Amino acid sequence: MSNVSLRQLEYLIAAAETGSVTAAAARVYLSQSAVSTALTDLEEALGVQIFIRHPRGLSLTNVGQQVLTDARRLLSGMEDLRNSARESSESLSGKLVVGCYSTLAPILLPRVIADFTKNHPAVDLSFIEGSHAQMEEQLRDGSLDLAILYEYDFGKGHLAKDLAVTVVVSTPPYVILPERHELASRETLSLKELAPQPLILFDLPPGGDYFLSFFAAENLAPNIRYRTTSFEMVRALVARGLGYSILSQRTNINMSYEGLGFVTRPLTGALPGLNVGAVHLNGVRLTRRAVAFIDQCRTSLGARA
Repeated sequence: MSNVSLRQLEYLIAAAETGSVTAAAARVYLSQSAVSTALTDLEEALGVQIFIRHPRGLSLTNVGQQVLTDARRLLSGMEDLRNSARESSESLSGKLVVGCYSTLAPILLPRVIADFTKNHPAVDLSFIEGSHAQMEEQLRDGSLDLAILYEYDFGKGHLAKDLAVTVVVSTPPYVILPERHELASRETLSLKELAPQPLILFDLPPGGDYFLSFFAAENLAPNIRYRTTSFEMVRALVARGLGYSILSQRTNINMSYEGLGFVTRPLTGALPGLNVGAVHLNGVRLTRRAVAFIDQCRTSLGARA
């Protein structure tokens, strides 16, 4: 193991992410032969085969995938060590990669990113959007430092033991109706009133299960007309008068992409709000940058209008 260097780990990550020695060499500004030799030396030092070499490039073996995950964590830890050694307590720098559930990203992230980069301009912040499953996978393989996700799955006992969550904001569910809907004049609405009406179900996990759980708790059967995994498609179909929907995240514009309006109303009853949390690997010490980002989420989202 004494023959393993941080440079070799950097070349390993470059090769895994680009899929070829040639592309990896271009990324790290070395010759193809130098990168190839470094990867071979790394495999010999570890005593395992990391890559499968084929005419079109490289692919990771099963053990290579684990080595890649460990390499990312090691380099991230080394970078944090270097930054901590030279930073004052008020100054942060280095890389921070944040994941976010795709429907949350355009609603919550812009304000947080703007505030965070203003307060910590030396941090190299980037973000990735995707599904809950994708974000969890990327947390585990070391691609993400943390992810902004709904806590709903976790509250149902689905939180894996290797994940931890810090709640940053909670959002109550609400009804979205066509402007001329027969119930649009009501101040509040109950699930019993809504159940017979055609429902446009936002069905991107965990959204569908979360909204349907309301009806199940009251032994009601919703009249599902359409299912969609697109937040904007829900709003567009409702604005067209094709049904109502239940959502949790709000925007400041009650209008679809077509310029058609809709109205929103609160739901009666003690329905559980949907918590949004910063999720990270359990037992792994968060970098100071990640902790600062979580704090910024609480401050920025708590101040949302």
